[in-house]
Amino acid sequence: MDSLETISKVFLYLLPIFGVIVLAVLAVLLIRLLGLLKNVNITVNGVNSAVDTTNGYLKELDTTVKSVNNMAMSVEAVRATTERAVKKTAKKWSKQYDQVKAAVTDALEKTLASKEEKPKEETPKAEKPKEAKPKDPKNIVRVASVEPEPSIEDKAAEAVKEVIEAAAKAVEETGKDVE
Repeated sequence: MDSLETISKVFLYLLPIFGVIVLAVLAVLLIRLLGLLKNVNITVNGVNSAVDTTNGYLKELDTTVKSVNNMAMSVEAVRATTERAVKKTAKKWSKQYDQVKAAVTDALEKTLASKEEKPKEETPKAEKPKEAKPKDPKNIVRVASVEPEPSIEDKAAEAVKEVIEAAAKAVEETGKDVE
C-alpha cells in the first residue's frame, strides 16, 4: 500500500502540471481557431462582394439583352410588314398584269418614238468634222459601223420589255397569281 500512496503523491504533483499543459494547448488551439474564423469571415465577405459585382453585371447584361431583343423584334416587324406589302402589290400587279403591260409598253414605245423623231444636229459646213481615232482595234468596227450604238435608255427599255414578257409567260404557264 505504500506504493499506492507514492503513486498517488506523484500524480498529485503531476496532475496540476498536466492540467496547465492541456490548458495551454487548448488556448493555442482556441487562438488558431479564432484566426481561422477570421480568415473564413474575410473569404465569405470577398465572395459576397464578388457575387454582388456579378449581379450588377447581370443586371447590365439584362438591360442590353432587352435592348437587343426589342431591336430584333422591330426588325422582324419591319420585315413582316414589308413582306406583306410586297406580296399585296405583287398580287395586285398579277391581277392587273395585262393593263400594266399595255401601259408600260405604250409608254416605252412613246419614249422610243419621241427619241427617234428628234432631229440630229448637223455639223456646220465651215468646220471640218473630226475623224474618230480608235483607241483599240476592237473599236474600229464600231467606228466603221453604220448603225449607232443604242443608248442606255434604249437598252433599259428593251430590258423592261423582256422582263414583262418573261413575267407574262410565267403567269400564263403556271396559271397562278404571284404571291
